Amino acid sequence: MTDINLSEKSDSASDTSEQVHGEQDLWPSPGQKLKKLREELGYSREKVSQALYMTVHYVTALENDNYEKLPGHTFIKGYYKSYAEFLGADVEQILNYYLKQVENSTKQDMQQAQAAESQNRNKTILWVAAIVVLVSVIGAAFWMCA
Repeated sequence: MTDINLSEKSDSASDTSEQVHGEQDLWPSPGQKLKKLREELGYSREKVSQALYMTVHYVTALENDNYEKLPGHTFIKGYYKSYAEFLGADVEQILNYYLKQVENSTKQDMQQAQAAESQNRNKTILWVAAIVVLVSVIGAAFWMCA
């Protein structure tokens, strides 16, 4: 693959990445929105965790949008709903922010997987070409010696 093709692929990947990041800027983080509201109301994470019957660890994970530390998509939606209701926030808005964030995250994961696949394909082509050249050199050496 030529340098021009590689730079074109790199440019298109960065354009797509910028587009996804631009979309994320339009949709605020549901966790940060709830954290800001909680702080404005003067509630501690402990108070929220007691009121919602969840651990402080889960409240922190929700506020940081750290979904790996939570049990699953359905639970996360329920936690956000309960948290938003407790703080008096717009539940639908918070859930829409969460769903949009998950959608954007999925797009980014797919783009990263495609980029990794492309890199692996390029490495494979390079190795195959190197082996073909090596076999050709060895064959030519045997032919010249014979």
